[in-house]
Amino acid sequence: MRDKSLLQLFLILNVALAACFGVYLFVSTSREHSIPVTTFTLPGAKSNDGPGFFLSGGGTNGVGEAATNSSPAGTGTNAAAAVAVAAAGSGSATNGPAGTNTFTAVFTDKRVGWEQMDADSKDSGDRYKTYMDSLRAVGCPEEKVRYIVLADIGELCGKKRLKEAVTHDVQWWRSEPELTTANTLQQAGRSLEEERRVLIAKYLGPDAAEGEKGEAMLWSNVQLTGPVLGNLPPETHNAVQEICGRSIERHQGAFWARVNDGQALNQVEMAKLREQTRADLRKVLNSEGMEEFLLRYSHNAHELRNELRGFDATPEEFRKMFRAIDSMQHQLQNEYGGPEVLSQQQRDRFFAQRDSAIKEALGPRRYQDYLMVKDPLYRQAQLMALQYGAPPKAILPLYQMFKTNDSRRQKVLNDASLTPQQKNEQLNLVNQEQMRSVQQIVADSRK
Repeated sequence: MRDKSLLQLFLILNVALAACFGVYLFVSTSREHSIPVTTFTLPGAKSNDGPGFFLSGGGTNGVGEAATNSSPAGTGTNAAAAVAVAAAGSGSATNGPAGTNTFTAVFTDKRVGWEQMDADSKDSGDRYKTYMDSLRAVGCPEEKVRYIVLADIGELCGKKRLKEAVTHDVQWWRSEPELTTANTLQQAGRSLEEERRVLIAKYLGPDAAEGEKGEAMLWSNVQLTGPVLGNLPPETHNAVQEICGRSIERHQGAFWARVNDGQALNQVEMAKLREQTRADLRKVLNSEGMEEFLLRYSHNAHELRNELRGFDATPEEFRKMFRAIDSMQHQLQNEYGGPEVLSQQQRDRFFAQRDSAIKEALGPRRYQDYLMVKDPLYRQAQLMALQYGAPPKAILPLYQMFKTNDSRRQKVLNDASLTPQQKNEQLNLVNQEQMRSVQQIVADSRK
């Protein structure tokens, strides 16, 4: 009897517990979660070192200000400022007791940077100014606000400068590249500098625009184009321009000194001047930037482009060949001026080493194409096509025809059974047939 009473008691307790748990679930699921309101005491001159958050003030018509870590460490974008303006509008703080302001903090990962400046310039917005006001509102010192704004302006102008440099990049691997006129890039540089000054005046005031040192000299002496050289920091870009300016003056001075003395150019002296330019550039450019500069503007790259007329090298092929031969040629030029002053044995050894390096860079099949364009008969075919105004596709048929006729001439000259008069008659016949073949090939290439 006692056990039965205990069992009934346990059952009643379990039912009561189940009822209480059901009531708890109903109450917890129907309750609204409120956003906590935090009171921040804003000091007059202390930067905010906490995470980013939106500040919405009472008595305004929207959320508009963002607070952020304003530490100056970082790159062009204000990397520490990991917040952005949620919507246009001028948010303000709610005055609280004893010198405090009350804000509702909502944490976010959205960022503000140079992209917002660019967007404001396109739609006439002022969200970046709202962002600046938010920095000041949370106690970010004015000098740090200035640092962030100048960094964002610098990155915005850098992105636009890179776009111009890539758009107007030269075809450095071609024998006849389509060169961009210097005036085009210089005008782009002036426009970007003016845009930079306008942005500084807009966000920091006219006095700040007058006090900031400009980025003049962009593209003034040499066209630093492409994704590598076009992305140099302004100070590095200008340093390269200054080095190139001094190099031009040195070369012109050496040239006119020789001309005025009635002497030929000293090739060793000219090579030493080029080495001085390279040494100066190595002080401001890394290995990648140095190679890109030499590919476009060096003496050896210019000579290689002339050598490859008709070869139609790809950018990667030209780069591999230049890497393979530049150092050996540069060393030879510094010591001797050029291969023409070497003995026949030294010259043969140098060109054998050079050809071996080019063969390894190109591979067997493309190396044969390279040898073909170096053939004097191929050069003759190029000149003939140019003389007749024929398209490039006429060069190969002309070359093959010239090779055939050259073999015929050698056969006539080596035939001991022919008299000199008979040889002249045979050679004249070959020349007449060749002229007719040239006219036919040119006509067919124009169809």
